[in-house]
Amino acid sequence: GKPDVAFTRWRVAVFVDGAFWHGHPDHFNPSTASSYWREKITRTQQRDRAADAALSELGWSVVRFWDFDMKSKPGECLEIGLEALRRRGWTRTL
Repeated sequence: GKPDVAFTRWRVAVFVDGAFWHGHPDHFNPSTASSYWREKITRTQQRDRAADAALSELGWSVVRFWDFDMKSKPGECLEIGLEALRRRGWTRTL
């Protein structure tokens, strides 16, 4: 799992996860999905957790957003991302 955006100087990794592909409970129902999709989504979620853990172990902060939140609440997502950068020493203003 590579981040969608990486702020290398501040070690902040940002991921934007697709609701279906990453198994959001409102967009993916394992009980109605075929075994292929259940296994695929499970592997994606395991990969997400492994990427988060690996980056954290290397000293990175990881921020994840759902794709639909980026569309419906971009300002809120931006503030969350900026706060992660501020905690890492970013001092600029927008």
